[in-house]
Amino acid sequence: MQRVAIVTGASRGIGKQIAIGLGRAGFDVVVAARTVDAHKRLPGTIGATVAAVEETGARSLAVRTDMTSPADVTALVARTIDEFGRLDVVVNDAADTSGGSPALVDLAFEEWERQFDTNLHGPLRLMQAAVPHLQAAGRGVIVNMSSSAGDLVEHDWAERPADPSGLGGERLAYAASKAALNRLANAVAPQLAAAGIAVVNVDPGFTRTELVDLMSERGLVDPRASVPMDVPTRTVLHIATSGDAMRWSGRILRAADFVAEHGL
Repeated sequence: MQRVAIVTGASRGIGKQIAIGLGRAGFDVVVAARTVDAHKRLPGTIGATVAAVEETGARSLAVRTDMTSPADVTALVARTIDEFGRLDVVVNDAADTSGGSPALVDLAFEEWERQFDTNLHGPLRLMQAAVPHLQAAGRGVIVNMSSSAGDLVEHDWAERPADPSGLGGERLAYAASKAALNRLANAVAPQLAAAGIAVVNVDPGFTRTELVDLMSERGLVDPRASVPMDVPTRTVLHIATSGDAMRWSGRILRAADFVAEHGL
């Protein structure tokens, strides 16, 4: 029977490339994201991704999904099962990276809450809804796209930041939500293994997406420091199609290192 995958955040960027790659690998693909109509500055919609997946010969379905909405996440899985009858792979790619780097005292709780809803609570709800169907398929793979922003950092207190208040710095909500996503996957890996389901987190690294190109036009980032989208894409596709994803369950894989190690 044809395998089926859900990819969130798939209207553009890494998610779109993963969806197309899964189509080429023989999966039917459910394309989930918020973007139905084209953005003024960023290309990509769920409909355009569906068309690209169908060009590979696979079947595809667009489901508008806001990962902050429990109802949307539940409906995403329900529509997948109604359309295709099974589920084998889930890729949690959708993320909220906005908000800048406010000082702790300036961080709005609404900003914190929104990023946790997208980056942690949404993937949690999707995993909960998907697990019974992955188990029914006999085995399954969940891939969560993470970030090195969630890593613990060793601070050198002998070299204090230039800000005399010491209150500026990192993207607090984004970093904390990705750290929580990493630990969530690590914590649930043993119980999901008992159900034949691997859960793997992938750090794509600084990747040249359409958003990075837009930021580069504004002089905000240097795209020369980025890796192409096919680096994290090849990593996720290898995990999803290897037949041995359990060997990486509960771990964080760094995409560039993984591609080099496995000769992808």
